[in-house]
Amino acid sequence: MTERDAYIQKMEAEQREATARFREIEAQAELADSEDSLDVLTGARAFNDDVNRELQALRRADERDWDRLKDGADKARSRLREHLDHAGNRWGELREGYQRQREAELKELGAQMDGWIAAHKRSRAEDSLLTREELDFITRGLKTSGEMLKNLSHARGHAWKTARDQYEANWRELQERSRIIRSDGAQEEAGASPP
Repeated sequence: MTERDAYIQKMEAEQREATARFREIEAQAELADSEDSLDVLTGARAFNDDVNRELQALRRADERDWDRLKDGADKARSRLREHLDHAGNRWGELREGYQRQREAELKELGAQMDGWIAAHKRSRAEDSLLTREELDFITRGLKTSGEMLKNLSHARGHAWKTARDQYEANWRELQERSRIIRSDGAQEEAGASPP
């Protein structure tokens, strides 16, 4: 194998690794909260395409163009790495922000739940706003949401997107059930009080 072939193989391997990093970041694109965030992603795609074009040119290069094209490929690869590092940091910040927001929501619902449990203990079960089954459901839902949120912090790429979608579905179900319970309780209170 010539030095030239070895260099091209090394560049191709590095490009496959960079493409994998890009796809991991791309899987989280739904988190983009601004045009700047999307620009980071599309910029990474453009830099990735630049490196691929440079690699194609290197494969076709003759001896006269080899050094010039090699320098161009090195520069393109360096720009892509820098951009992927920047994009990875940006998406990391977005993931952490998303998780902090969800943790706050979970704590808020947990505090409401604590209030409901306290209300349940103060009154008899049949007069309570919540039945024991409803309390158990919400308690399990909060615990499951907390576990899913912990799993979310360890996931990356497509696994992160899947974990986030599962968390969001669980959270919507928990909120809907909570809303129904509160509205049922309010209706019962309205029906029990004199006009």
